Amino acid sequence: MLRRRKSVFLTLWLSYIAILLIPVAVSAVLYTSVEKSMVESASRSNLAMLEQVRQIMDSHLKEIDQMAVQIATHPKLQTLWTIEESEKYVQYEEAVRAMKNIRSGTGFVDDFFIHLRKNDVILSPSMKTDTATFFTQLYPFAGKTLEQVRSELLSGYHFKTFWPVAEIGENGQSKNVILCAVSLPLGEKVHIWGTLVMMIEDRQIYNLLKQIEWLNSGSMYILDDTGQVILSTSGRSELPVGLQDAVAEGIGFKTYNAKGTPSLLSYTTGQSDWKYVSLVPKSVVLKRVNEIKGWALTLLAAVVAAGTVAAYWMAYRSYSPIRDLVYTLVNGKNAEKPVLVNEYEFLKTSIAETLAEGKELKEKLEGHLPVVRAYFLTRLLRGHAEPSSLEELSLEFVGVRFPYEHLCVVLVEVDEGSEFVRDGSERDWALIRFILFNLGAELIGERGYVTETERNRLALLLGMPDDSDEAKRERDELIAQLKQIVEERFRMKLAIGISSIRSGLPEAGRCYAEALDALDYRIVHGASSVIHFEHIRGMERGFYDYPIETEARLMNYMKSGDGEEAARVLDELYERNVAAGGMTPEMSKTLYFDLLGTMLKVMNALKLDGKDVFGESADPAKQIATSKSAEDMHHTARQLCEAICRNVREARTDQTGQLNERLKRYIEEHCADNGLSLTSIADHFGMSPQYVSGLFKKHNGVNLTDYVAEVRIREAKRLLADPGLTVLQVAQRVGYATDIGFIRVFKKMEGVTPGKYRETLQQAGEKKDGWSG
Repeated sequence: MLRRRKSVFLTLWLSYIAILLIPVAVSAVLYTSVEKSMVESASRSNLAMLEQVRQIMDSHLKEIDQMAVQIATHPKLQTLWTIEESEKYVQYEEAVRAMKNIRSGTGFVDDFFIHLRKNDVILSPSMKTDTATFFTQLYPFAGKTLEQVRSELLSGYHFKTFWPVAEIGENGQSKNVILCAVSLPLGEKVHIWGTLVMMIEDRQIYNLLKQIEWLNSGSMYILDDTGQVILSTSGRSELPVGLQDAVAEGIGFKTYNAKGTPSLLSYTTGQSDWKYVSLVPKSVVLKRVNEIKGWALTLLAAVVAAGTVAAYWMAYRSYSPIRDLVYTLVNGKNAEKPVLVNEYEFLKTSIAETLAEGKELKEKLEGHLPVVRAYFLTRLLRGHAEPSSLEELSLEFVGVRFPYEHLCVVLVEVDEGSEFVRDGSERDWALIRFILFNLGAELIGERGYVTETERNRLALLLGMPDDSDEAKRERDELIAQLKQIVEERFRMKLAIGISSIRSGLPEAGRCYAEALDALDYRIVHGASSVIHFEHIRGMERGFYDYPIETEARLMNYMKSGDGEEAARVLDELYERNVAAGGMTPEMSKTLYFDLLGTMLKVMNALKLDGKDVFGESADPAKQIATSKSAEDMHHTARQLCEAICRNVREARTDQTGQLNERLKRYIEEHCADNGLSLTSIADHFGMSPQYVSGLFKKHNGVNLTDYVAEVRIREAKRLLADPGLTVLQVAQRVGYATDIGFIRVFKKMEGVTPGKYRETLQQAGEKKDGWSG
C-alpha cells in the first residue's frame, strides 16, 4: 500500500508542475510576438531614416538639374559653341569667370568642367587646358586610361548619365567622386558641341547615411534609375544576387536571407527613380533583445527550479489530508478486512458503502414519496423551502428532478360556474383535481411536476431550456392543448395564469407569486382566459386616461347622432387604457361607470327618456356592474352609445334640411370675415366640425370649405368690375388677409389671375362701347 500511496503523491506533484509550465508556455508565445513586433518596429524606423535620406538626395538631384540648365543657358557659356574660332580666346576667359560664379552658388557639386569636342578643350571654374593634360596630370582617373575616359565620358550623347564612385587625383591627393554627364547644347542628340561633367564627392552622401542606425553593421546601396549601383557602403559595384527582384516595389520592408544570414531589408524610391536600399543582419537589430533573452532564460530556469520545489511542497500538503482520512477510515473498518487498494479507491469503496445504506433507507421511504414530494413542492412554491433542501441530493431524495435550469409556474383554476361542477361538493372537486392532475402530468411528462394549491386550483412547475421565444412558444402550445382538452371533453372553464421564466429553483417562489398576480387579472380578461405575467407586468397605476377634451368630443358626437365617431372615441379609450395595459380590474369598472355618466349627461341635455333609449326593463349601471370582463363592459358601452345616437338621428332627421340652409346663409353673410372656417362655423352652431362638414357635403355635394371659396370668388368677381378698388382691397373685402392667398385661390378656380380678369372685363367694355358708337 505504501508504494501505491507514493504514486498518488507523484500524480499530485506532476499536476502542479504541469500547471507551472502553463505560464512558461504562454511567456514563450508572448516573447515570440514581442520579438516580431520589435523587428517590425526596427524596420519601420530604418525605413523612416531611409526616407529622410531620399528626400535630401531628391533635393540635391534637383540642384544638379538646375545647375545643368543654368550652365546650358548661360549667355557667356553658349558663345563657346556659337562664335568663330578667332574670337574664342576672349570668350574662354569670360566662360571661366562665369563657371567660377556658378560654382560658388552650389554646395553639393564638388567640381565640374566642360569638354568642347571640336577643340578638345577642357574648361573648369579655375582653368582652361587641353584634354590630355587635364586627365593625365590634373584629374587622373584611377584604373582608367585617357582613351577609356574619352570613350565612356566625353563621347556619345548623355543626359544626366551617372557613373559609380570613381577615384580621381587632384593636386597630388585622391578622392572618390560620383560623375554626372550632360551633353551640350541641351536636347541636341546629333550636333553635340561638348559635355558638361559634374563631380559629387561621395563623403557628402556618406554624411547623410550616418544618421541611419546600424550603418556600420549592415550594407547601404544607392541605385540610379537604370538599376546601376551608384554608391554602396560595402564597396560592391553590384547588388547581391536576388536583391534586385526583392526591391522591385517602390517602398517597403521585409525579412531577407542574405547568403544564409537572416537580415532586415528596407527600401524606398526617389522622385528621379533612384532607389535607396538598406540591408542589416537581424542579429544586429536584436542584439539587445538577445541579451535580455539570455537573462530571461536564466531567470526562467531559476523560476522553474523554484516552482518545482514549491510544487513538491504543495503536493505534500494536499496529500497529507488524504493520508489522514484513509488512516481514519481504516481504523473504523473491520480489522480482518484486508486493505489492498490505494487511497482514492479506498475512499470510493467507503463512500459506495455509505450510499448503499442511504439507498436502503430511501427505499423504505419511497412509500411516502408522493406525500413528501407534494409537501416539498408546496413549500417550494410558497418560498418556504430551505436552501439546503434545494441541493441535488435533497431533490433526489424527494424524487424531484428538473431537466433544465430555468423554470416557469402555471396556475390552472377551474371556474365554479363550469358545467362539470354539479353541486360543488368536495367529491366533485376531488374528481376535478384528479382529472386535471393526471392530464397535466401526462402532458408535461418529465419536464416538470403538478401539485394542488387550492380546492379549485393546481400548479404546474415546468422546466424550461431557456427564456427564448421558441421555449415560450412550446410552453404556450402545451397550455393551449391542456385547456382545449379540458374545455371540450369535460366542459370546464379554465383561467390560467403564467409566470415569467426564471433561472434556478430558488426563483420558484417568485414565479408562483407572478402566476397569482396574472390569475387575478381573469376579471379583466374573462373567466376562460390565459394571462401571462409578462403582459400585465407594471400594470399598477391607479388612474385612467379620460380627459375633459375627450369627454367633450364624445358628447358632441352623441349630440350630433354620429354613432361611428362616438364608437371610435370609445375604442380609443379602450385601447389607451385597457388594451394597452396598465389598468387594474377595479379601475376598468370605474372608467366605464364614468363613461356611463357621460352618456347620462347627454341624455339629460337632449331631454331623452331612458325608457325610450334603453327599453323598459334595461338597467345600464347593472349591465356594466355584472360584466365579467372589460371587453363585455366595452361592448355594453358601445351599445348604449349607439342607442343614444340612433335616437338623436331620428329626432333630427327633419331638421337637417333647415340647418343646411342656415349654414349657406351664414356663409354668404360672413364671407368677408377672414376668420370664417369650418371650426368657427361649427362653434357658432354648437356642433362638431366633423358633423357640420358631413352634413353640408351630404346636402350640397361639395365640401364646406370649397363652398366658402366659391362664395368669396363670386363676390370678388363682382368687386373687380369696380376699377377704383385695388386687388388687395378686393381680397380684404372677401375675407382674405393678404392678396397672395386670394390670387392663388382665384387663379385655381377661374384659370386667370384677378388682374387678368379685370383686364378682360375692361376690354369687353371697350368693345361694347365701340359697337354702340
